[in-house]
Amino acid sequence: MNLFNLDHVYFCTGARNQEILDFFNHDKLSFEIDERIASFKALGQTKVSNKPIAVCTTSGTAVSECLSAMLEAYYSHLPLLLITGDRPKRMHGKGCPQTIDHEKITVGARQSYIEIGLEELGKLDLSSLKYPAHINVLIEKKNEIAKNHTKNYESSWGGFADFIKENPSPLILISHENTSMKNFTEKMKSYGLPIYAEILSQAHTLSSLRFEKDLIKAFRTGEIKSVIRFGHTPLTKFWRLLEETPLPQFSFDERGLLGLSHGTVFPMGSNELMAQVEFWKILKDCRPFSIRATKEDEIESLIVKYPHSDQAKIAKLRPYIEEDSFVYLGNSLVIRFFEQLNTTEKNRFFGSRGVNGIDGQISTAIGLANATNKQVYCILGDLTTIYDLSAIRDIPENLKLIIINNSGGRIFQTLKLNEKIILEHDHHLEHISNAFNISYARNNYNMLKHVKILELFTNPAETMKFLEEWEQ
Repeated sequence: MNLFNLDHVYFCTGARNQEILDFFNHDKLSFEIDERIASFKALGQTKVSNKPIAVCTTSGTAVSECLSAMLEAYYSHLPLLLITGDRPKRMHGKGCPQTIDHEKITVGARQSYIEIGLEELGKLDLSSLKYPAHINVLIEKKNEIAKNHTKNYESSWGGFADFIKENPSPLILISHENTSMKNFTEKMKSYGLPIYAEILSQAHTLSSLRFEKDLIKAFRTGEIKSVIRFGHTPLTKFWRLLEETPLPQFSFDERGLLGLSHGTVFPMGSNELMAQVEFWKILKDCRPFSIRATKEDEIESLIVKYPHSDQAKIAKLRPYIEEDSFVYLGNSLVIRFFEQLNTTEKNRFFGSRGVNGIDGQISTAIGLANATNKQVYCILGDLTTIYDLSAIRDIPENLKLIIINNSGGRIFQTLKLNEKIILEHDHHLEHISNAFNISYARNNYNMLKHVKILELFTNPAETMKFLEEWEQ
């Protein structure tokens, strides 16, 4: 028995596991948003069929969402099959985006575990497994295969001094930590190096490069020859491009994680570095340089041209968000677009970028609001909202939920992946809000002061045109 012969597969959409789609019989395939729900659907079907029923997920927290169903299958002796798409082995244990230890998640909830590559998956005999079973598929994408190798340096001040001596004009990439990196970024500016500070660093407006496209363009034209990263694993696409085309890279990360499959990491955060005389002394040997930055009016003209795009709807939010409030940004497009458009230092920004999952985002924002008296704005996409829907019954007084409804998982459209995994829909939150007795408004920014949920509907075609013109 092979994968094509399975009675049914509950396929939870993701960028990594979409590589597995062709191994299944599409007549026995359903596409799912929520891995927890999908795994319990599969569990229920095994109760009748008593044959292996599969749930297929992408990497990261998507896998952990299936643990409860796997445990139930284990103790009920049911043939549940979990198939997970994973990053290559060389990325494991290094803090690479959406990379966690899948094998450990289902320990104690399975009878079989195998780890194989895509080329072996089609030949696998499922009848040889004991159930419940977990198949972890290591998937190597073309843009993750390094074209060359860079030198690794000692994780010490001596190693950092060697890095600067050999790479005196690095880009400074500041991602985020659990506290503000604003003061650190201010001090870094005095060294005359180009800085890209992500929005969760609380220092994005201090960047000499405000737009990600300038960062990527400079990388592709060879202007960026080395990188120093500060903080946790970055959000920017530029960081992922370094898997395919590595540059000399030295990271300062309080977690001690590389964030890539290569490079050097010094386990120290920005607050500690502020007091390290040796660090600032070494930086004096850097040679300042600059990279051309796009002007603000270039993006403003596209906002006017495409008023129904995700970007324009998010940009219009800016004057409606109170100063000195907290803003929680959901994965995946929302946080990218908000960073692209943000021009304020008057808010503190939060997100869940440890493993980048879309699960539990509303609940996390609720916990954030419970910990402060400040106004909190939670800005999410539609699928992210649907994933955590039951949480809206507990929205506290100081939380506003803003939903960017683009009728599906448009992150997959921007990545040009299989259209089926976009999960296009025509759902909205009005009736659900009414069911929970939560005040709701649609497309009316002025109502944000008066309601708990504001849903903004966007035009996916305009969003894609905006992106195409912006990234030229």
